[in-house]
Amino acid sequence: MMTPSPDLLERCSRDDRKAHYELYRVCFSFILSICRRYYINREDMESSLNHVFMKVIRNMSNYIRKSERIPFELWVRRITINHIVDEFRKNKKHRENFEYREIHDFEEIHPVFNPSMDSEKMEEILAAINQLPEMNRAVFNLFVVDGYRHEEISKMLQISTGTSKVHLHRAKIKLRELLDNEWNKKRITHNILIQ
Repeated sequence: MMTPSPDLLERCSRDDRKAHYELYRVCFSFILSICRRYYINREDMESSLNHVFMKVIRNMSNYIRKSERIPFELWVRRITINHIVDEFRKNKKHRENFEYREIHDFEEIHPVFNPSMDSEKMEEILAAINQLPEMNRAVFNLFVVDGYRHEEISKMLQISTGTSKVHLHRAKIKLRELLDNEWNKKRITHNILIQ
């Protein structure tokens, strides 16, 4: 849990460069973990992280006024996701055209990740998510990981609710395909090794 001291936040709001560095060290892995879910390219991740941190510093005085009501981690998470969504909106290469079609209601139910899942399997899942097309990955992360509804995603990414559902549907199909292939390869290798 990311809980910087009120003194550190106050010093940051007064533009204390040493305090900025301390806070950057506190926030770095948290912000990077969110950026990592949305970007594949390391440069994009780092650029996004730095932009987010600058927004955190610029808005520190506003946060301090409402800090008793809003946890710091939640506030930084919201800034990070809003920044990433803004980048998707601005960058036309992330936009894709789709035919609109109905997606069954059961697609609204997101997959459940088992918290006791071994780390190797979790790494494989994260690697598979990183192989998704960018818009599919963004919608998947916003819906499954960050818990937004399609109506919220459609407003954030300036796409229709139907398009958001299509992206999620395609992401799930692609993930199943990637994971099935990976796990089948391991099963075959394991069978060869024990024969």
